[in-house]
Amino acid sequence: MLNLVLLSDFSKKNNLQLEERIKELILVKSFKLGYFPSQSDKEKKYFAAAKKYFRSLDINEFLYFDVDEEYDETLLRELESCDGLYLSGGNTFYFLKNLQKRNLLGKLNEMAINGKLLIGVSAGSLLMSKTIKIASYIDENFVHLEQLNALNLIEFEFMPHWNTQKNQLPELLAYSKQKTIYTCNDGDGIIITGDHIEFYGKINEIRNGKIIEGGSHHA
Repeated sequence: MLNLVLLSDFSKKNNLQLEERIKELILVKSFKLGYFPSQSDKEKKYFAAAKKYFRSLDINEFLYFDVDEEYDETLLRELESCDGLYLSGGNTFYFLKNLQKRNLLGKLNEMAINGKLLIGVSAGSLLMSKTIKIASYIDENFVHLEQLNALNLIEFEFMPHWNTQKNQLPELLAYSKQKTIYTCNDGDGIIITGDHIEFYGKINEIRNGKIIEGGSHHA
């Protein structure tokens, strides 16, 4: 059963109900999180910030799994022992290219389908969709990536940082004639367990050229 957490970004005003719900999904006391940076974080600056956040959610064991310049294939076995995975923010096209290069999309998809908790922030959340085409509205495809298929775990597409990206609405209304988009502000998020979806914060739906203003709804 899928256990997915899609976040826009960490915020000083994080949704407390969302954080409590994430804690409920952490089923083992010694939960180990596999951390995937979108690109090498040699000074571990972003890793340190993420660890601080996740420690507040009672996660204290981490595996830093670089898919870029410091990739280490010998860590694949240890990755299997992780209880959950975290896909960081960054440039979505660069992140996907690294995952393709390391042949990791199938592995991540399999671990998620087998029930491992998968948490994404910004680019990491976009990767959960069938395609990352929507990333072109917020990221530059400087790696000239042509194959944009991603993890294909969710039917919709995710638009993070809506609190600063609302000017993109006209383009997204046109884009949504082919798909459903959920927008998310920093600090809020979406949780999927099995086929059940929960919104935390002000999540809007853009579909068929129209926007439906929304708010929290969850079990």
